[in-house]
Amino acid sequence: MTQQIYRNPDADACRLTRDMLSEMRYAVLAVTMPNGHYPHVSRIAAQVAQDGTPTALLSEIATHTRYLEESPRASILVERAFAQGDAMAQPRMSLQIVARRLRRDDDAHHRLLDLWLDRHPKAKVYAMLPDFHFWRLEPHGGLLNAGFGESCILRPRDLKLTDEQDRE
Repeated sequence: MTQQIYRNPDADACRLTRDMLSEMRYAVLAVTMPNGHYPHVSRIAAQVAQDGTPTALLSEIATHTRYLEESPRASILVERAFAQGDAMAQPRMSLQIVARRLRRDDDAHHRLLDLWLDRHPKAKVYAMLPDFHFWRLEPHGGLLNAGFGESCILRPRDLKLTDEQDRE
């Protein structure tokens, strides 16, 4: 008999997911290399946009950016910033995403720039350089590991940053 190892997200899991996304300052990005045989992994600065979608500010010359342009399906790993104690007992989530680069003349780009600089003030040095662009990392699902024996499959609706998605 196969044991069910994942549970459905309840109100606590949804709240933890929202908290982790709203606190996010960085993520680990996994992209597919052009040969398709191996992933490429990078730590990136990330945060959520006003609508709750994870975003990143990436340079065109970065390896992961070139790979995303070729294949926009990727994953991010989000962990709690400043977590202490046993790393394997700390909450973390992996999200399957589709990355979409925003044009600099897009209104969303300008809104993101203001929000980004509020949270990452030192980014002012490079955020305006012509090779940096915002990317929307649109989640299509994922897995929340809230600690030992506390794993949930996440659907897109579980990743919204509003209370309306809480489970009873």
